[in-house]
Amino acid sequence: METPRTASVHPRSHLEPPRVALLPWITLALVLGLAWYFRGILMLMGAAVALAWVLAPAVDWLHARKVPRPLAILAVLLLVGVVATALLWIAVPDIVEHLTQLLATVPTRIQQDWLPRANNALVWLRRRTHLRIPTTTDAWIGQLASRASSVAQGSLSVVASAASLSIVIVEKAVELLIVLALSFYTLSSWHGLLDGVTDLVPVRARDRVLTVVGKVDRVLGRFVRGQFQVMGILGTFFAIGLDRLHVPAGLGLGIFAGLIAFIPYLGFFIALGLAMLLASLDTTGQCSVGAVAGFMVLIHLLDILVVTPRILGGSIGLSPVVVIISLLAGAQALGFMGLLVAVPAAAVLKVLLDELVDWYKSTRFYGLAPVHTLHATTTLDSTVPAPRLTAPPDAQAPSAPPPADEDGPWRL
Repeated sequence: METPRTASVHPRSHLEPPRVALLPWITLALVLGLAWYFRGILMLMGAAVALAWVLAPAVDWLHARKVPRPLAILAVLLLVGVVATALLWIAVPDIVEHLTQLLATVPTRIQQDWLPRANNALVWLRRRTHLRIPTTTDAWIGQLASRASSVAQGSLSVVASAASLSIVIVEKAVELLIVLALSFYTLSSWHGLLDGVTDLVPVRARDRVLTVVGKVDRVLGRFVRGQFQVMGILGTFFAIGLDRLHVPAGLGLGIFAGLIAFIPYLGFFIALGLAMLLASLDTTGQCSVGAVAGFMVLIHLLDILVVTPRILGGSIGLSPVVVIISLLAGAQALGFMGLLVAVPAAAVLKVLLDELVDWYKSTRFYGLAPVHTLHATTTLDSTVPAPRLTAPPDAQAPSAPPPADEDGPWRL
């Protein structure tokens, strides 16, 4: 008689860990790799979408007044281009013209002004320190003549840098045209794109997600409007002040300083360097380099302590301290790019933190009463005897109350 065959059980079947699906991770790695490879194209698309998001309210306003949408998009893009071109045309050529004129006087200034001062300083330094150093700048130039080859190489590098700069300018101009074209087509189907993205959100979370996205949209919109206000205020201050200080091309330089004020810190130092250069090359004697530097620093301190925190912080709901700390943190983390995105990122983070706090306050953990309060309530109730009510004999007994929820009355 054959013995029954028992089913074989793998000795380690109950110890094997659950299998991990590799397909989602492989897909994620592939997407991230492609995004990194095509990061240049993605940056252009991101810039086009950002420009479309900024201009969408103006396009919708014109379209609501019976203007065809393609014509409304063209009108808004042309208006923005004309305004930007006009401001740059006022600022940049004036600065370049005065710099060209003033640089032409540099050789004369060197021979008549700067070299005598340098010679006097060298004589004083040799008498003061008793060092064996040349006492005239001509001697210094003679010692440096042996390095003519390095100077020539430096000149060649300057020429090469100028050529590469021209190529970069052409490339940036082409990229700007691509961004404008992408923005036009993005604005043409703006609401369709929004509906398509909304349709991908799970139905059970759609209302909540749309609420949060709406708050983020409003905060970023206020940030953009506040940034334009800051640029206008600083441009007005710089233009009036530099013109009053008799800085050559002071009006155009002030407008240019306002236009680049959206670059925190770096924009100010660019404007400061140009203002001091123009002031130092002035031949009329009406402009003081120290006064120009002091005025620029004063306006910069007013900006970082009052204007930007009050306008940007007030418009997006951030305190001045948070704005300054976010700028410092962004610069520490991402450098120049961190300065650009620090304040809007802090505004978005504030919206998300507010939503997180609201969710936390709606949880049972937050609303549950303390243990000692529950114990005290139970003790007080046990010391007071409950009144005894007698019911008529023929009255029916009341139905039993429904069982209490195990979480008690503190469940939310």
